[in-house]
Amino acid sequence: MRRIMKILGIITIMVLLLGGVVAPVAATPAVTVSIDAPDTAEPDSDFTANVNIAEVTDFDSCNYDISFDASVLRLDNVASGLVGSTAIPVDICNEINSGTWRVVQNVPGITGVSGSGYLAVLHFHVIGSGGDSSAVSLSNGILANNQAEAITASWVSDLVRMVMVESEDAVAPVAVNSSPGASVSDGTASLSAGPVNWLALWGVIGGVVVVGLVVFLLARRRAY
Repeated sequence: MRRIMKILGIITIMVLLLGGVVAPVAATPAVTVSIDAPDTAEPDSDFTANVNIAEVTDFDSCNYDISFDASVLRLDNVASGLVGSTAIPVDICNEINSGTWRVVQNVPGITGVSGSGYLAVLHFHVIGSGGDSSAVSLSNGILANNQAEAITASWVSDLVRMVMVESEDAVAPVAVNSSPGASVSDGTASLSAGPVNWLALWGVIGGVVVVGLVVFLLARRRAY
């Protein structure tokens, strides 16, 4: 009996030791596909949003849907992406519903691409007004490697807000009423003389001279 208990004890210790030696298998980090769009955009302006991809291995092909508010944004073009130094062409880009486009991409060859970069560049035009907003969403996304195996990925959307930025040129100048002969510069009024009436001026000077002569003659007569 003691012998059996000893054997069981040794087996238990071995199991515990093996359990401490064997390290748990680390989970493979999921690939992230995300929309990188500006936080704000002005009405009637153009902007681009990247479909970013991070930490992918042996990537070969993908398809996904891009959705947005068609009353706020208009998608004009979807350009090729770049992962590492490899271009990711856009093979198919179709509007399947108002505000929803399906994109299909495939890397030429069978070697696959590893690393981070962006799958595509979305060219938008803002048709909404100031205060509007629209999410740019990713859905129905599928990634595959060069062995035609699915790649697990997280798909992350983004939000764009429309802001109205007033131009300084659009601010009307303040009108200032001024009387004739006055000019206003930098908010300070200054008087400018009107045309000189030379006839009246010479009349005044002549009158002063005559009065002066009369006073002089009267004073001289009194002195005698």
